[in-house]
Amino acid sequence: MRRTLQLGLAIVATFAVLQPASAVKFAELESQVQEFTLDNGLKFVVLERHETPVFSFRTYVNAGGVDEVAGVTGIAHMFEHMAFKGTKSLGSTDFGAEQTALAAVDAAWAAYAAEENKGHRADAARLEELSDAFEAAKKTAQEFVVSNEFTKILEENGVQGLNASTGLDFTWYYYSLPSNRLELWARLEGDRMTNPVMREFYVERNVVIEERRFQESSPTGRLFNELLVTGFVAHPYGTGVIGFKSDLERITRSDASDFFAKYYTAENMTVVLVGDVEFEEVKKLAQRYFSGVRSGPRAPRVRTIEPEHTSQIRIEREEDTQSILAAGFYIPGRDHPSWFAYELLGDILASGRTSRLYERLVKEDQTCSQIFGGVGFPGEKYPNLLLTAGFINSDSTPAEVEAVIFEELQRIVLEGPSAEELAKVKSISKAGFIRALRSNSGIAGQLAMHEGMLGDWRELFDYVEEIEAVSVEDIQKAAEGVLKKSNSIIATIQKPEGTES
Repeated sequence: MRRTLQLGLAIVATFAVLQPASAVKFAELESQVQEFTLDNGLKFVVLERHETPVFSFRTYVNAGGVDEVAGVTGIAHMFEHMAFKGTKSLGSTDFGAEQTALAAVDAAWAAYAAEENKGHRADAARLEELSDAFEAAKKTAQEFVVSNEFTKILEENGVQGLNASTGLDFTWYYYSLPSNRLELWARLEGDRMTNPVMREFYVERNVVIEERRFQESSPTGRLFNELLVTGFVAHPYGTGVIGFKSDLERITRSDASDFFAKYYTAENMTVVLVGDVEFEEVKKLAQRYFSGVRSGPRAPRVRTIEPEHTSQIRIEREEDTQSILAAGFYIPGRDHPSWFAYELLGDILASGRTSRLYERLVKEDQTCSQIFGGVGFPGEKYPNLLLTAGFINSDSTPAEVEAVIFEELQRIVLEGPSAEELAKVKSISKAGFIRALRSNSGIAGQLAMHEGMLGDWRELFDYVEEIEAVSVEDIQKAAEGVLKKSNSIIATIQKPEGTES
């Protein structure tokens, strides 16, 4: 996913020109990629690059926030946290005794939740007693935990970039290691994708609740949360990734186990390795350490389709902070034939310092201090938003900025981009794409994304041609179809009337 917008985060583009030598090198990569599939259905994609003695990987799981159900939002992200807490053989001083202790934690929480479910009829004294019992059970279970053992082992062996990320469309895990640690990687990664233990679940749950609180403490975070919930009335894109606070306060270890059992199956995952590895060695280690990943089908697409929006949606917040305006327009998902036209349209409008809206609102009119935008908000697997947003200077108003935005949108609908403008944005897009493939990690990410989301890593190597094929007429047609008031959602923050700037 080349340009998924994060909440409140401005895209800052850097520019370069696609060099012919880079294009040739990129074209050569496709013939060097190899693949194999284990008997359980788990697919591996491997690209040998022996320039330096390191390798990077991505474990891509075709499941994210959109795959959650009502009442259990945030569980995809919670399981990502659990994947770093160890396994049956890692992270515990006595796994047998720990299992008993964890079962006691679950029982203590279930008793507390049952009383709390009585609402106003709950017995306050009983709740306090059950809460104390729950805390005591957690403390007992914690005595068996070897904290952060998974991370410490990797750090002792030279890991770089150890991390994971949960999105609405997918979850993935990644880091880089010296090439002589390949078997260590296979043992650790295969183990946690086969035998995770949901230890410290209720401790980590509090960490995620704090993440939610931190997100909501920002005016920008509050605005974009409201934009999501209001803008997607049916599709689960509206729930976000972190989950609703009330759900986070009630999700359980069994919820995480159920999510793992349903979605962390062999055919719903892809493992990509890029770097100083030997294909046959990877294959041998994969068979040894990943054959235990449970067999299971690829997750189906979400059934719910966001209904067509036929009138503008508006969100207006009053807060004593810098004014903000976000304007979103509903577009099809990544698998639509016109996706690349929408992508370039978003770039022309609001991505980077040479975009139309940046030139107009920041440089010329000086009504905004920043403009950012693009496609893929909040995901791109399903129909999503082409979003433009700006931070407004104190002597201007959201209404003034909105009027200019729609003026510029109408201009591109009527005139389309110039040939020179389209050529420029294509060069920037291709250059950024090629730059992302300079590192092992960047290549692994792109291969995993194209295989995991689109079903074939080879589509990665069609990107430059797809971008190059977009015409001025394609951009104008895309603009005509979506850049209209009835297809928009407008969200603003403005100081309350009478507040000093």
